[in-house]
Amino acid sequence: MESLGFDHMPHDTRHTCISMLAEAHVDPVMIKKIVGHSGAMTLTERVYIHLDVKTLLEAINKI
Repeated sequence: MESLGFDHMPHDTRHTCISMLAEAHVDPVMIKKIVGHSGAMTLTERVYIHLDVKTLLEAINKI
């Protein structure tokens, strides 16, 4: 984002968020759900694991 004087792109914050969630020991399945990595999920994760918004918010609040 040269016009704003930043050396980083908005996508970089995604990497930071994922790293912080992992460091906070958030379950990898929750991290995938939070950031929308459905393509990287197993069939079990995609079809059978249903996490409600409250559970995902609790995971996010760990950071």
